[in-house]
Amino acid sequence: MAKMKIQISKDDFEQSILVATSSHSEVFESVRPHFYEAYNNIQKRFLGYVGEEALETNERLSAAVVKAVCLTAFLGNVRHLDLVLTPTGFGVVANNEVSPASSARVEALIEQCMVACLKAEGEMITLLSATEGWGSSLQAKMSIPLLVFSIEQYAFQVKQELSSKQWKDKLSALYEADGVMRRVISDEQMDDLLEMERGAKDKDDTAVEIIFKVRRCMIFLAEGLLTAYSNERTRLLRYFDANLDKFPLYAISSAYKANHFKEFNNEKSKPAFVFNV
Repeated sequence: MAKMKIQISKDDFEQSILVATSSHSEVFESVRPHFYEAYNNIQKRFLGYVGEEALETNERLSAAVVKAVCLTAFLGNVRHLDLVLTPTGFGVVANNEVSPASSARVEALIEQCMVACLKAEGEMITLLSATEGWGSSLQAKMSIPLLVFSIEQYAFQVKQELSSKQWKDKLSALYEADGVMRRVISDEQMDDLLEMERGAKDKDDTAVEIIFKVRRCMIFLAEGLLTAYSNERTRLLRYFDANLDKFPLYAISSAYKANHFKEFNNEKSKPAFVFNV
């Protein structure tokens, strides 16, 4: 069995899951046997070979992975723990004299940790996208299937926190929004932007601005803010036109032609004037 390329202490665990803080180590000891399984899943889903190798030299990435492993392992086993509410957080029932924490408190704890885990995954993906070689991996394609790929990107734009269920629902809407934006800027241009976002291709300030505007369009669509979407779409296409030489995939696309199609006005002054229309 391969070893984890990270070390997780009780302090690391408690910093990742603040409610698990305790003068004793019952929660940590109960969850620790499950760290490897959580790490292995994260390695397969997010890191890949390139990301795992980077753990040895990238402290920020290593810290993000430690947090994600702690939260994933905890969430996978929290319902099997006999949790009690302590003055500093949650502990594990050690005798019959202490009552278990209420189901409502446990569910609130699980939701808090689920959102924290989603944020940790988003941070991990962002750091991985800056890791040389990762952007071309299968993990990169799975981790960044859309230009809006993290709960914090979405929350930043809408200026409010999302629950784990809200994020799941928004993801479905974002996939639909992706389809809309592909019709606006073409499949080829969207795929090119995704390659940049994954780190497989370099992106300059112009591409960063385009990605930001496409991301805003997608979020406005997911929120059902159609006027805001229409205004942002107009700004996006205007920006594309001003920098068309940098986006040849869009320039030669049928989407570009459709965006610049001018409806024929049937006027007498036109050579192609049609009578009785």
